[in-house]
Parts: sequence; structure tokens; C-alpha cells
Amino acid sequence: MRKLQAFGNWLRSSKNGFFALAVFGYWLKCYLIYLTKFTLGATGPMQNFLLLINPIPSGMLLLGLGMLLKGRKSYWTIIVLDFVLATWLFANVLYYREFSNFLSFSLLQNSGSASENLGKSIAGILKGSDFLAFADPLILTGLLLGKFFKMDLYAQSWKHKLAIELAALLLMGGNLLLAQNDRSGLLTRTFDNNYIVKYLGINEYAIYDGVKTAQTSAQMANAKVSDLSSVKKYLKSSYVAPNSAYTGVAKGKNVIVIHLESFQQFLIDYKWKGKEVTPNLNKIYHSQHTLAFDNFFNQVGQGKTSDAEMMLENSLFGVQSGSAMSTYGTSNTFESMPAILNQKAGYTTAVMHGGTGSF
Repeated sequence: MRKLQAFGNWLRSSKNGFFALAVFGYWLKCYLIYLTKFTLGATGPMQNFLLLINPIPSGMLLLGLGMLLKGRKSYWTIIVLDFVLATWLFANVLYYREFSNFLSFSLLQNSGSASENLGKSIAGILKGSDFLAFADPLILTGLLLGKFFKMDLYAQSWKHKLAIELAALLLMGGNLLLAQNDRSGLLTRTFDNNYIVKYLGINEYAIYDGVKTAQTSAQMANAKVSDLSSVKKYLKSSYVAPNSAYTGVAKGKNVIVIHLESFQQFLIDYKWKGKEVTPNLNKIYHSQHTLAFDNFFNQVGQGKTSDAEMMLENSLFGVQSGSAMSTYGTSNTFESMPAILNQKAGYTTAVMHGGTGSF
């Protein structure tokens, strides 16, 4: 009982105790959100162990920055840093619910192009339990203002302060080694950001994404016209002749392309209580004047809708991070299908997207 009482006194009157509580609260909150708000697909003892511990190293590292300061500034800096981490986690919870992915720096850089109606969009997907992300900094703030903690104003040695950051980095390195052992090439052959968060954590993902974004920017800044020569050689050596069965089949005819989002093939000819679900689409699909393709795969990135339209109109894939159209659409001219039909085949063309104009 005395040991428990001494531990409680340490938490209330020591800066190290306050820091330990902040890290504990951050860890517990993150782990609960990992389990309830994300679908990370952790399987087996190792993956579940890494999912359990991965919030701790980055929490120690970032909240530990507050320990570098003196007196009251140290306490309030830890609180501010905790709120910043909570905001990042909260934003990812909302974004993940809508897009099953995590926020990226390239997406944030171009968020201004889709800022209208953003408040309504957020309100539409928000849940009360999402505010769990702010629980620990709010509780700590309340306890600090309520004088529950007796501020430890004694100066700590730099050796002690840096030891916290070093311990956090060592834990982060150990986490990475265990993750690499369970999944080799984790950082070099990533196709799903869920893997990074599952193995390393939400903050480590932000670092990883930041490095990838910087590398992409550097590549683009150093790009030369001569770089296209290797691309042209590859295209020439890998050329596939057009399928003659489809060549010129729509020549001289009006062409209508219907592009449906989140529409699955099983709905064609599907009946519910004896009635067709999509009667008009069924007629179009089965018409002798229609070309329809049912064997295709999801090839969009974070751009989602805009990536799909980018491919449909321009025969170009999206980018690895962010939205290709938001990032490059305003500064580049693309060779799009409607423009080619208009300029080279004499068609009058129109592209229509069903959505709220202000969005």
C-alpha cells in the first residue's frame, strides 16, 4: 500500500511522473483507436504485439520535447504537443472512415482546392466517439488547472533529458527491426499504408510519407527531357497492336461513355423481389450498340474519384500519394479523350460530373 501511495505521489509531484502519464494516455488512446477506428488487419502474435507497442516510441520522442524545457513551460509544452498529436490522429480517423487510407503531405498541400463544403462533409461523417482522440490532453489540462499536479520546477540535467529521447529512438529502432523481420521490405515495397501504421504507428507513417513526398519533389525538380528516352524505348519494345475487333467500331457515331462510381457488376440484371434493380442500365448494357467490359480491377490511389476520371479521360494512372488532378491538374495540359475527339475527329464533346457545384 505504501509503495502504491509513493507511486501516486511521484506521479502528482514529479515532472517525470507527469510525462509518464502523458505517454501512457497517448498510448492507450492510440491503441483503442487502432482497434476501433481503423481496419489494420493485424494477425498473429507478432503483428498484434507491434500494434500494441508502436504508439510508445513516437509518443516518448515527441512528448519528450517538452521535457527539454524548464519549469512550467515544460508542463504546458507537453500539453500543447499532446493536442497536436491528438489533432493529427483525429484528422486521420475522419479521413480513414471516408477513404480507407491515411492523410498524406501531398494531400494536405493541395487541400485548398477542395476546401469548399468541407465543413458539411466532415459533419456528415463525424461520430461522437471520434473525440476520444482528445481525451488524454483534455484530462491532463483539467488536472493541471485543478492543481492536481504539483509542478516540479527543479531543473533536470541535459543528460537525463536526452536519455529520454535516446530511449525513444532505440525503441523505435527495435520496433522497426521486429517489423522488418515479420515483413521484409516494409519500407521499400509498400503498396498499402495500413501496413506502415500497423507495424510502426501513425506518427512513423507521417515521417515515412514526408520522406517519400520530399523524394518525389526532388525527382520532379531534377527531371530532364532526356529522361523520356528510356520511357520511349520501353514503350517501343513493349508495343501491343490494337485489337482489330474494336478498331473503328464507333466511327461516325455518337459516343456516350457512362462512368459509375462504386457500382458493382453483380447489379446488372440483378432482381429484388422480382423487379430489376437497374432496368435502364440493363437495356443499355445488352444493346447491340454497346461495348461493356466486366473484367477490370481497382486501380485508383488516394485521389479516388478524381483518379478514376483521370484514367478514364487521359489513360494515366494516379500518383502514389495524394490526388494527381489536385496536385498537377492546374499546371499541366493533358491529352484527354474528349479534347482529342473534338480537335482531331470533329466531334462536339461534353463531360458532365454529377455533384454539387460548390464542391
